[in-house]
Amino acid sequence: MKYILGIDSGGTKYLVRACTPEGGVVAEYVGPPAPHYRLEREEVIKRVNANIDACLAKFGGSRKECVYLVCGTTGLDTDRDQQAVDDIYKGLSGFVCPVLCVNDAQVAQFAVTGGVGAVVIAGTGSIAFGCNEKGQTARCGGWPPCIFGDEGSGSWISMRALNHLSLLMDGRARPSILSRMLNEVLRLERKEDLIGVCIDIEHMCWKNPGLARVVDQAAEQGDPYAVEILKEAARHTFSLGDAVVQQLHFAERPVFRVGAWGSAIVKSKLHFQFFQELFTEKYDNVEVLIAREDAAMGACRIAQARLKDAE
Repeated sequence: MKYILGIDSGGTKYLVRACTPEGGVVAEYVGPPAPHYRLEREEVIKRVNANIDACLAKFGGSRKECVYLVCGTTGLDTDRDQQAVDDIYKGLSGFVCPVLCVNDAQVAQFAVTGGVGAVVIAGTGSIAFGCNEKGQTARCGGWPPCIFGDEGSGSWISMRALNHLSLLMDGRARPSILSRMLNEVLRLERKEDLIGVCIDIEHMCWKNPGLARVVDQAAEQGDPYAVEILKEAARHTFSLGDAVVQQLHFAERPVFRVGAWGSAIVKSKLHFQFFQELFTEKYDNVEVLIAREDAAMGACRIAQARLKDAE
């Protein structure tokens, strides 16, 4: 049986989906992540093989029957990254089909726009990516969060929430719904407790208990601090997307699409609302969409398009 493979290789999970060349889902598997930028090459290859084989085992597929493989992965930002990821996937034993490895933003963009348009991703991090009908691409954001970047993302919103607590402890903000909800989650009673969280963040050993969702909940209850955090987040995510729109001259089209992707914006009613309002206020020919398919399906759609172009 001929099939295509679409892979979403993220920082926290690895999703493999097998589809027919026509797009029908055959099987899928979610396994441990295989980030090339964190693990040794041998471990990455081991995990990739195990995840793919687990998917194929669900329908008795063989590697030689695959007609196209597309992998969207985090951490593919430079020529060096591209070479490292290509070496891994194009060197997988048993596959004789074309293999395409791209940044995960590209498969998200294809999933939400169908190939032409822009997408703004605001999950753990943030980035915008776009492609026009000529195949020209543009990207904005995705900078290292430990230095700068990831504006409007879940991580950024969480840091703004912690900043709000620091202002409260300094007497520069008043107790609010947001501060009460944050303290219920974090149990921070003294400045030393908040400093401890900061140190853990610095050493990358702090586990975020979902502070972005706490900000959403407080904003939905009308907390002005939380609402302002989400408005600021939307200004950033709009700015990311608008930079791509301008680079690719989408506004010159009769209609163009901008998609939203990632839990920090898609699962936040207010963040998406503010984001959408900023785009529709500036452009009267924009459609602001939320993805109906995931990144693995976006990878499968790219494979389908590539096969069609090769006919």
